[in-house]
Amino acid sequence: MTDQKEIDFARYFELKKQLEEASRLYYKDGFSPMSDQDFDFGLKELEKLEKTYPELASKASLTKNVGSDLTNDFAKVAHAVPMLSIANVYSAEEMAEFVRAAEEGIASLDERDTSQSSKKWICERKIDGVSLSVIYENGRLKQAATRGDGVQGDDVTLNALTIADIPETLDAKKLKIDPSEIPQGTFEVRGEVYMEREAFERLNEQFILEGKKIFQNPRNTVSGSLKLKSVAECKTRPMRFFAYHIPQSDNKTHEENLQQLKKLGFHTNDYWTAENTDEIMKISEQIGASRDNLPFDIDGMVVKLNDLQMQRELGSTSKSPRWAIAYKFKAERAYTPLLSVEFQVGRTGAVTPVANLAPVRLAGTTVKRATLHNFDEVARLDLHFGDTVGVEKGGEIIPKITDVKKELRPAGALPVTAPDKCPVCGEPLTHVDGEVILRCENMHCAAQVQCLFEHFVSREAMNIENLGPALIASLIATGKIKRIPDLYRLTIEDLESQERMAKKSAKNVFDAIAASKEKSLENLLHGLGIRFVGRTSARNLAKHFRTLEAIRTATVEDLQNVNDVGERIGKSVYEFFHTPLYTNEIDELVALGLPTEFKGVVKTLFQGQTAVITGTLPSMDRDEARKLIEENGGKVAGSVSKKTSWVLAGEAAGSKLTKANELGIPVHDEAWLLEQINNTNTERPAASGEPEQTSLF
Repeated sequence: MTDQKEIDFARYFELKKQLEEASRLYYKDGFSPMSDQDFDFGLKELEKLEKTYPELASKASLTKNVGSDLTNDFAKVAHAVPMLSIANVYSAEEMAEFVRAAEEGIASLDERDTSQSSKKWICERKIDGVSLSVIYENGRLKQAATRGDGVQGDDVTLNALTIADIPETLDAKKLKIDPSEIPQGTFEVRGEVYMEREAFERLNEQFILEGKKIFQNPRNTVSGSLKLKSVAECKTRPMRFFAYHIPQSDNKTHEENLQQLKKLGFHTNDYWTAENTDEIMKISEQIGASRDNLPFDIDGMVVKLNDLQMQRELGSTSKSPRWAIAYKFKAERAYTPLLSVEFQVGRTGAVTPVANLAPVRLAGTTVKRATLHNFDEVARLDLHFGDTVGVEKGGEIIPKITDVKKELRPAGALPVTAPDKCPVCGEPLTHVDGEVILRCENMHCAAQVQCLFEHFVSREAMNIENLGPALIASLIATGKIKRIPDLYRLTIEDLESQERMAKKSAKNVFDAIAASKEKSLENLLHGLGIRFVGRTSARNLAKHFRTLEAIRTATVEDLQNVNDVGERIGKSVYEFFHTPLYTNEIDELVALGLPTEFKGVVKTLFQGQTAVITGTLPSMDRDEARKLIEENGGKVAGSVSKKTSWVLAGEAAGSKLTKANELGIPVHDEAWLLEQINNTNTERPAASGEPEQTSLF
C-alpha cells in the first residue's frame, strides 16, 4: 500500500466512525453532536474516497443508506414507496448544478420542451421536524409510521392520533366537499411532525418545574415524543403536522397534490414557484432573512420539480430523490471571549461543561452561555480560558461553541480541564468504560435527588400513587424530604402544606405511602436505584435470596451466580450494600417497616424460556405481557435469535415475526399465553433451593 493510500484509508475509517456515531446519536438519542453542514461535507468526503478506492465501498455505507431511527419498542411497517432522505446543498453554485443535472436528465429521457411551465420548481420551507407516513383506508386513518430506515418504519399510530392536525377520518360533510373527493382504498400522506418554539419553551419550563431533563431543541423533542410508550404522556406534547407529499398520486403536479391535501383538511406549508436557479435562490434568501419571525424552526428550503411524471422519470438514488433538493441556510455565528466554564450535574449524575461568555448578539437574542457537550469536545477544541470562541445557534436551547481563534489566545491562558470531584456534592467523579461522560455516582447528590425519588415511587418500583414529579419537587423545595426514608416520616400536615394540595389529596398520598410497605422485596430493590439493577434483575435477586439480609451478606460470587445478574450487576449490588452512605439508609428503611422479604410465589411455567413480543396485542400492552411472562419464570428479549424459545405476536407484527418464521421459532398469540397461564398450575411458595423447570415444549 502506497503512503498516500495508507493516509487515505486511515482518514476514511476515522471519518466513517465519526459519521456513524453522529448518525446514531441523531436518530437514536435525539442529540446532534455536529452541524448538518459538517455532517454533509464529511459524507461527501467519504463518498469521494469510496469512488477513489472502490474496495472501501459497501452496501451498508452511510453514502448509500438513509439514517435509521428504528427501535425494538414498536412493530415495523413496510413502506409501499421508500421514504428517502433529501440531499442538501449549501450554495447557489451547488443549487445550479442540481437544477442543471435534473433538467438534463429530463431532456435525455424524451424530447419534451424543458422550457414548458410544467417544469417549474416548487419551493417550500424546510421545517426542522420528523417525517411521518400516515395511511388512510377508505377515508379512515389506519396506520402511522416513522421513516425508520427508509424501507420500513416504526408503527406509532396511537401516538400520531394525539396530534390534532392529523385527522382520524376524512369526512366529506365536515370538510364541505363532495363525497367523491374522499380517496377510496389506500391513501398515503407524508408530512413533517414539528413543535412550535413557544410550545417547546413552555414544555421545557414545565419540565424544569418538575425536575425533569429538558430537551435540546423542538426537533429532538418531537422525535422522542413520537416514540413514547405512554399515549397519555404523548398527549401532553404539543405536536403539529404539516402534510407535504402524496407518494402515489393521480394528480399531474406537486402543486395539485398540495391543493388536494389542503382540501382534505390537512395543514400544508406555504410554497413559491420558480422557473430557474436565480428565482429559487432569490426566494430562499428572502425566506431565510425572515425565518426568525416564524412560530416554528426552519433550516432551509426544499426545492422540488412540480411535474409528477418528470419526478417519476428522474427517479432516485439508493437514498435520495433526483427531483428534489434541500438548500440549507447557513447557521449564524458570532465570536466572543470565553469567561469561565461551569460543570453542571444532570439528574443521572452526568457532568456537562457549559461555557459562560461575554454577551454577544446572535439570531436576534443576546447569548451569554453555550454548551460544550462533553470533555472530549473540550479536548477537541483545545479550549483555554480567555479564548475567543465561535458560537452558533441552530435551534438549540443553549447555543454551542464551534471553533476557537487560537491566534487571539491570551498569553499564559490556562486550559479548561475536567474536574476530579462533583461540583455539587464533592464526591469523586468516575469515567465509565464506553462512555464519553464523567459521572457522579452519589445518588444522594442534590442534583440527582429528584430523579431518585421519581424512580422510587414509580409503578414498577414502590408504586406510590398520586406522588408525581411536581409534588416531589415541591416537597424537596420546602425541605420536607431529602432522602428516601423521609418519605415514610411525612405527616398529612406536611402534605397539606404543599401548594395546591387539598386535604383529601394529602390523605390519598399519605395512604399510598403507607400501603407501599406491603410490597415485596423486589419492589424495594428496584426502587433503590442500584446502578444496572432493573426490574428483572431485582426480581431474580429477590427470588434467589428470599430476604434482604441474605442479599446484604452475599459475596460477589454469590450475587453473580443469580440468573441474568452476571459480573457487572453483581459487583454493583455488592458495592451498594457495602457503602456506608447507603447501608445506613437501608437500616432506616428496615426500621420504618419497608419490605425485606420476597412475598411472591415461584412460578416455573416458562422457566428457562426466552420470549420476544411483537405487534399490538388485543387486550394488554407489552409491559403487561412482559410482566406476565416474567412472573411465570420466563425471560423477555428485545430481538429474535436462535436462542428465542417462542414469539408472542399481535396485530401489525413486523420484522421480528418474519425472522421467527425464517428460523422456525414457534409463534403464539395473546389467547395462547392466557390459556397457558390459566390452565397450568405451576405455582409454589417461595422456598430455598432452585425451582424445578417446567417446560411446555
